[in-house]
Amino acid sequence: MIRLVILCSAILANVFALDCQQIPDTEIFAGDQFWYPYNSTNYVRIPPNFNCTYVIKSPVTKTKVLYGSVTLTNLLKGVNDYMVVTDSMGARSTLKYRSDSFLEYDIFPGKQISIQVVTKSVDMKSEFLIHVAYSSVKVGPTTQMKSGGFLNYVNLASIKGFDSVLQNSVTVQGNEPISMSLATSAYMFPTLYLFHSYVIDGDFYNQTSVHRLIDFEHATPFVSTQNKITLVTFQTESYYATAAVLNPLSEAKQFNPLSSQASVNGEIDRVGLIPEGQDQEACQVLAVDSKTIIMTSVSLGSNVLSSCVAQVVTGPPNNSSQVLLDLTKAQGLMPFTFNLKYFTVIAQGCSFSFTIMSPEH
Repeated sequence: MIRLVILCSAILANVFALDCQQIPDTEIFAGDQFWYPYNSTNYVRIPPNFNCTYVIKSPVTKTKVLYGSVTLTNLLKGVNDYMVVTDSMGARSTLKYRSDSFLEYDIFPGKQISIQVVTKSVDMKSEFLIHVAYSSVKVGPTTQMKSGGFLNYVNLASIKGFDSVLQNSVTVQGNEPISMSLATSAYMFPTLYLFHSYVIDGDFYNQTSVHRLIDFEHATPFVSTQNKITLVTFQTESYYATAAVLNPLSEAKQFNPLSSQASVNGEIDRVGLIPEGQDQEACQVLAVDSKTIIMTSVSLGSNVLSSCVAQVVTGPPNNSSQVLLDLTKAQGLMPFTFNLKYFTVIAQGCSFSFTIMSPEH
């Protein structure tokens, strides 16, 4: 009789555990943890013909900005059993019995993740578990973009995931839409950091769109629709060779494209500029953690036309820029040391490459 009671209780608990219950918004707060299904901390057996979509949110209100961390344990065993995960950026992935067993996801503040769990009619003893943990986001300050010869940039080492001192975010506001390009190292490429770091068109309370920073590495710069963007990270490690460089859209649209490159201590990085037709192309070089940039070489074609523009100018490329070096006449001057934190290289009517580095400390 005791065994029968225990067995019946176990069956009822398992059925109740899989009633597709969602987390009520009123129960979501910083420091809270949940386990799906039904707050079970152990892997849960999934019965046949099960189909449930768990929707997990990270709310933003006037008094709280929450981030959610999700760990999904996939112990599917049936060939036809599967899970469909739609992450907080809208990317969908299907998991089956041969997929990874332990997966982690961010829930960006103000967004949600959904996990659909499906089994077919044959009981294959599949199991799963979802763990959710909520943290309060440390919303950083809003800074105003500078004008003239000042290069606007955010050193991504100044924001960090849940650090005791650093903020999770920084917001930059201008007088018009903003173009953002990434200045990264070619060899110290922070893939994980950029995957867990984001740019908001707007801020946490007014999100026009949200994108992962990794989408803009060696790609077309991000252009906001608002005159404000917010850079956010939930990665707990810092990276000292990466910065987001910001330009007013009117400044950036003169070039096709206007990109950025990090100058890193002791590392030689090569940059190639290949403007189309009479378009101007430009690259802003930033010594992320130094105040010196050394151009170690420049390589132009053997027949440089008089119409070729290959220049190094001060600051970002605008009316305040002054010519520092004419690269069509500079091959014999290499290596050339600029005691500057940043400058811009402009190309028009010719293609060329150059290498840069910053000295080791």
